[in-house]
Amino acid sequence: MGSGTPPQSQAAEEAFQALDDACARNAVIELHRQDNHQNIPAARGRMLMIKDDLLFVAEPQVIGRDSRLVKGMAVEGFFNVNGVIHCFTSTIESLHATIRLNEKKKVLGYALSQPTEIRLGQRRSYFRTSLLSDKPINGTLRLVTSIDPIQCRIGEPPLTGTLVDGSPTGFGINLPNTPPSKIKLYDTFFLKFAVPDTSHRLELLVETRQIREIPNIGATRLGLLTVTWPNQREHTLAIQPLLQLLSEIQRRQRRVA
Repeated sequence: MGSGTPPQSQAAEEAFQALDDACARNAVIELHRQDNHQNIPAARGRMLMIKDDLLFVAEPQVIGRDSRLVKGMAVEGFFNVNGVIHCFTSTIESLHATIRLNEKKKVLGYALSQPTEIRLGQRRSYFRTSLLSDKPINGTLRLVTSIDPIQCRIGEPPLTGTLVDGSPTGFGINLPNTPPSKIKLYDTFFLKFAVPDTSHRLELLVETRQIREIPNIGATRLGLLTVTWPNQREHTLAIQPLLQLLSEIQRRQRRVA
């Protein structure tokens, strides 16, 4: 369903067309509290439609335990269309909207006020980048039973899966043949994977923020938040190969687009 907003210029028309395209593709949107200056998203979901002057977002995943999203709060939304990040400012109208997909199916989500202006985004390094390619990145997750001190279960085999997207603040991973009941929200793991075409192997502390079953491929999708460990300096150094990988993938995507 179109945005219904009359464009004021060709640039505005193209920007609102990008919004319509994002809804048609159910693109991922990241929501940032406008008073958050750390560039860390408060929630993530999929854009569904614009209806009755509201933008509906389904499958919202709250990233931070202390996000404190409330009705009436100003947020910035970031979404990706053809490798270009767009953003807008909006207000949360409801955190418990019922969205009708068809006559039989309804989902819960967020309702945001319809954007009146869309601009190019600047938070590319924090936006999830797809890692799916003909060279899948396989990763392992080893459950952490204690944070201070760090402890893992000896002898327990790790979970194995394929990374589907990533950013400096988190990852999505598909775990085949793993029931969702095996994992709990806020479970902490060590995520280990090799950076393609390099000798780097990363091992990062992550926390589970979303658990979703994907029946058509027989897998469980986890949304993981990266946790700074063992300290900010060492964490920043450790993720440099990841930042280089994400930048290279984004450059390739822009060339294709």
